[in-house]
Amino acid sequence: MHVYYILINIHPPLHITEAFVEDLNSYEDGIESFNITRVMLPDSPFFSFSIMPIITANITTITSLELVNCDLKASDVSLVSTFVKKNKLLEVLNLSQNELFGSDESNSAAKQLSKAMKNHPELSFVSLASTGIGGNNDGLKLILDGSKVIKSLIIDGNVFDNEGLTLVTKCLRNKNSTVELGMDSIGIGEGDSSKAKSKLLKECLVKNTTLEQLSLGSNNLGNAEGRVLSTVLSGIKTSTSLAFVDLSGNNIRTMPSVKLVAKYLASNPTLIGLDLSNNGIPAKSASVLIATLKKNTNLKQLYLMNNNVTDQSIPAFTDALQNNNTLRTLDLMGNNFSSRRLDTTKNNFVGRKEILKALCDTTSLDSVANNSNHTCNLILAGYNYSGSHEVELNKINALENEGEKFDTK
Repeated sequence: MHVYYILINIHPPLHITEAFVEDLNSYEDGIESFNITRVMLPDSPFFSFSIMPIITANITTITSLELVNCDLKASDVSLVSTFVKKNKLLEVLNLSQNELFGSDESNSAAKQLSKAMKNHPELSFVSLASTGIGGNNDGLKLILDGSKVIKSLIIDGNVFDNEGLTLVTKCLRNKNSTVELGMDSIGIGEGDSSKAKSKLLKECLVKNTTLEQLSLGSNNLGNAEGRVLSTVLSGIKTSTSLAFVDLSGNNIRTMPSVKLVAKYLASNPTLIGLDLSNNGIPAKSASVLIATLKKNTNLKQLYLMNNNVTDQSIPAFTDALQNNNTLRTLDLMGNNFSSRRLDTTKNNFVGRKEILKALCDTTSLDSVANNSNHTCNLILAGYNYSGSHEVELNKINALENEGEKFDTK
């Protein structure tokens, strides 16, 4: 059998043509992955007449179907639902960035998709991000009912009111299958109802026992003097299963908000991954945050990309790296290190050089053996920035002994 991966991904979005579809028809049977992303499909009945026949012809082989940002309509969902129901091998369904469920008229589509997902033997990943489901609680209830067997459910970009978020959190409290939940940009920290929404999330995290990955990016959790963030963190802290949490883009930049996160990390929770990228965290706040790694012995990945960390935080970072043997990844790309030069005649910068030295100081055998953290993959620029030899040092750092100190005996 010939297995083909069909990927149509054009940026900026362009309109697909009949000629292009004719080219698709030239492929033999055996497509395993079908993906149309950022390609605007012509108006109905184009999808049903030109695209769906290709998908249906491969109903016994397709395991991944992604129709993303391609101007799919609610009326097209019935065809997709029929395919999902009949294809017992499908593992991935991604219909994100199409306005599918934003009106009461789309409830029929939601009901059909719900039935197709329900008790599906293999379907484990479903993304309905930015599909309008946040503005239709009746449709949302149907979708959630059908997703009870789904391991990974992505509902980013659908702003929920209190009733809608209640439906989501109630579903999480009552079901025992969701492992990954994506809830970026759903409005938890926005408006007068932010306190109520954060409380709903906390209550569901306390009771849920299966959720391992939770994404809450771009929800403005750092507003209201940290009250929303405090409530959410208390829910995360009491979760018995969460391993990775994404809090990126949440305006967690003020000292009170950062101290809340630092206090949480210092309590040594079971969390092994935390993403705090794109929060605008300044140097002073970063120093307070990173100092907690001297106490935390569980965190393995910390992402601090695109914040406002400067050379001022170098002592805190070097101290943490030299005293923490648990951390495996520290990503600091996109920050403001190296604002000062070590030598005006050379292109060497203080910030990067000092952090890399803490990671793997090769100036002497003693420093290599006793003063460097050989467990952490430090990401600053991703390449040999200004002669820093970051890539080479990280290769030295990737030892087969999984982070043991060099044996000098």
